[in-house]
Amino acid sequence: MARTSNNRKGPGRKTYAILVDGETEKWYLDKMRTLENPVGISIKPDLPSRRTLAEQFEIVKYNAQVYDVYIWIVDLDVIILGKQEHIFNKYIAEIATSKSLAARVHILVNTPSLEYWFLQHVKDTGKYYPDCASVIAELRKHDLLKEYAKSEKYFIRSNPNIYERLRPYLSDAMIFARKRGNYDPQKPHKGIAELYRLFEILGLNVG
Repeated sequence: MARTSNNRKGPGRKTYAILVDGETEKWYLDKMRTLENPVGISIKPDLPSRRTLAEQFEIVKYNAQVYDVYIWIVDLDVIILGKQEHIFNKYIAEIATSKSLAARVHILVNTPSLEYWFLQHVKDTGKYYPDCASVIAELRKHDLLKEYAKSEKYFIRSNPNIYERLRPYLSDAMIFARKRGNYDPQKPHKGIAELYRLFEILGLNVG
């Protein structure tokens, strides 16, 4: 999603933009932003319309020049399904070796999907799940998420909404997700939930 100079930060205000590849991520982040209301930070979730991996990477590179910090949240199951791990790893390496990008871009990987981050709220597990559906089946075994659905009604219009529902267990999720470690390009078939890093990047105290 291309940005123009009109989106640049105002004086004294640091801007954080977040690129997501699905509506569920955007719904979750919108509710997180509303409840946490980080001071002095503008969080702008971007949802590209069925963009390819290559197109998303071009968005990341462009917007990294517009915002102070740019965060790219990636569900690895789609990349694995498309056998694009080598391409994704090339993008990671390009950012890491770029002076203009390395300090501004953060790539957060959930394997297989955002639901693995949700699972960390209710279970300390490092099990690898091959797809989102298998994680959802596990989520529904727990009372807190027994009616979980990838729908706007469940995420936004339910009471409590998805973020409010999980917020009391967030400190546990942070601990459990850190134990899973971070994305290893040599070992993509490993359950990880790097969304915990988002709270650290934003400087949010969720303990």
